[in-house]
Amino acid sequence: MKYRLMDLLACPIDKSFPLELTVLEEKTGGKAQTDKVPCEIYCGWKSTMLKNPPADWVLNCRECLGINIETAVLLCRQCGRWYPVLGRIPRMLPDELRSAKSDEDFLNQYKERLPTDVVKRGVVGKAKD
Repeated sequence: MKYRLMDLLACPIDKSFPLELTVLEEKTGGKAQTDKVPCEIYCGWKSTMLKNPPADWVLNCRECLGINIETAVLLCRQCGRWYPVLGRIPRMLPDELRSAKSDEDFLNQYKERLPTDVVKRGVVGKAKD
């Protein structure tokens, strides 16, 4: 997953935007060949709305687009749901389609590095495993 995707993702349950991103593993794959800012509303790399960036903010899209987020968690502050990013793919399923076993495995593997709200919420998946 690229940070660029944070400009497009919203919670599938309540449509909240932007989601909070906690990166657990990322890989750098060079710099993209672009001078154009691909994000329109929100910069996921800097966790900043593009409309009112901080005065000391430096935009470096080439570097950002060269980063692959391998493992992360997306958190919706509105409803409290969290969604894992595994193998570069955001797993944004509704509760009834999530696997409780997969949620539990993810929490156990990364609990020391996850936001307190994610660990406190615990397993979201309700589908039978």
